[in-house]
Amino acid sequence: MKIESTLSSIAREVFAASNAVDAKRIFIDYVSSSHIKESDKNKMLAEASKMSSLLQIHRYTANALLKYEGLGL
Repeated sequence: MKIESTLSSIAREVFAASNAVDAKRIFIDYVSSSHIKESDKNKMLAEASKMSSLLQIHRYTANALLKYEGLGL
């Protein structure tokens, strides 16, 4: 059994969204209701709320995975 992280579990949905509004809603809804550390959650929500294009949301999701899930170098 493989345990998936909070962010990686929504990444597929965010990347599959066909427009920025849907991708942003998926990201914000999931992060808002997650058990992510409060300071990280607030920062992620503030950053995501500024995003207006699908590319920005995709990039932020990928970067958040790298930063918060320890996938970076």
